[in-house]
Amino acid sequence: MDKPNDPGMQMLTTSRALPVAMPCTKPESAIRAEVVAVDAYPGLAVDWIRLESRSDASPFTSWSWVSTWLALLPANCRPLVFRARDESGVFALSLLLKASERGVGRLFGSHSLLLQETGEPAVDQVTIEYAGLLVRTGAETAGYKAMFDAIRRLGAGWRRLRISATAHADAIASALPPTLDAASVDARPSYFVDLAALRAAGRSYHDGLGANIRGSLNQARRGYGAHGELRAEVAGDASTALAWLEEMAALHTRYWNSKGKPGSFSSAFFCRFHRSLVGAGTATGFTRMTRVSAGPLTVGYIYNLAWRDRIYYYNSGLNYGALPRHDRPGLAALHTTIEQALMEGWSQFDFLAGAQEYKRRLSNDARRLHWIDIRRRGARMSGERLLSRMLGKNTFGVPLASALAADAVQAHK
Repeated sequence: MDKPNDPGMQMLTTSRALPVAMPCTKPESAIRAEVVAVDAYPGLAVDWIRLESRSDASPFTSWSWVSTWLALLPANCRPLVFRARDESGVFALSLLLKASERGVGRLFGSHSLLLQETGEPAVDQVTIEYAGLLVRTGAETAGYKAMFDAIRRLGAGWRRLRISATAHADAIASALPPTLDAASVDARPSYFVDLAALRAAGRSYHDGLGANIRGSLNQARRGYGAHGELRAEVAGDASTALAWLEEMAALHTRYWNSKGKPGSFSSAFFCRFHRSLVGAGTATGFTRMTRVSAGPLTVGYIYNLAWRDRIYYYNSGLNYGALPRHDRPGLAALHTTIEQALMEGWSQFDFLAGAQEYKRRLSNDARRLHWIDIRRRGARMSGERLLSRMLGKNTFGVPLASALAADAVQAHK
């Protein structure tokens, strides 16, 4: 779970409805797309939950996540809602925020549009992945076409639209009109363990790993075995889950402070958000706080999101220094947690975006997530590109079509 930084952003408040209704044709029917202030949309929860059940949503576009985020956003930060409807009702939704530009960025627009992010690092520390539209399955391209039409009519002030860590790159590329340009400013693998494939093949998770990582795991397991058998427990109630979250935060902070870094829990918003999410999500099964221990020794805590048939590894707090040799609490805790997920019947264990070596070595498959910038073609974009080159910066990334072609080549290797 990591992401590129984007300095120079500040929140810009919008409190009134911005109707941007327009006809947008498709063979079956007319589509009505509009952007309204969130406070002018009292039926958002009902529409979001209904659409969620008809979409290939991720945990980060689920109402469990989104409603918690909306409830805790700073008071001066109220999103806009993009909504697209057809004859069957609402088929695409997203939350957009305006982040004011600073420095030379202001030469090319007063603000950026961010999808489900604020531009404030302390708030965005919660980090969304598998982001993008909440859209009815099969209507992805139509949904993005409608959104591009809607934002085009928001006026000339915006510099770019940022969609972070999305798996919708193909749909975005297909929907892009000639007036807009799309670039992948970052792309990272999201490694995962295909548990269903292991189960179907009758293979154990451990035996399918590479020889080197198996050797490291075996050493760690023998070390922890002096304290007792490694086991994973999932918190069964909110009070236990919240207590474990606090213990996880302490271990997490201790580790990152030892590296001279603050860690995720240095953000007050991050702490409030996850206490609220875990407090509500334990009962529904959306959040899974897992404690891995060896006898009386706590090896670490793994904070996962459980969504539909997949487990998503979100964060952890690990007890470094408990073993005199082969002290690898991360490998031991993740391995034990993944084996538990395999036993319980989950289809995937997803490490989320990041090219960290441990993710690659503990996984058996990967998909690609892209950070995408959408800009209007024309003199303003050309001027910004020229300035970027003069300053020796590659802020424009790679044309999205080229990035997708490279993904296709890599997938066939």
